[in-house]
Amino acid sequence: MHFVKLIPITAITAAMGLVACGDSSSNAGIESCKVISENPLTLETVQQGVSVKITIDLIKDKVNQTIIADQDISEQSCREYSKDSDYEDVYCMGNKLITISKKSYTQTDFNKIEQQYINECNDAN
Repeated sequence: MHFVKLIPITAITAAMGLVACGDSSSNAGIESCKVISENPLTLETVQQGVSVKITIDLIKDKVNQTIIADQDISEQSCREYSKDSDYEDVYCMGNKLITISKKSYTQTDFNKIEQQYINECNDAN
């Protein structure tokens, strides 16, 4: 089964790669991760001292990911996601990064994606 290239929590672990003046080569781990809501799935993480809220939702058969950091998203990160052919749309606005999948997903597929995020969050603690 082909899943959209999600922004996994471990990739966001390099939160400084997403925020301005960051070092994307950083490998610092997640300090904490908790599931805030399951509908839509919302996770709250702290990575390298940066708070990041990740929301994953299925809207009109497309996987929507929203990342909100407590610092601005770097222009470089926004450009990289915009070039990725897995995404139909990428929006960057200050401290927010939104991706919308190009591929359509069923609710069953999306439920598996959600579970992957929940498992990764639980494993991070």
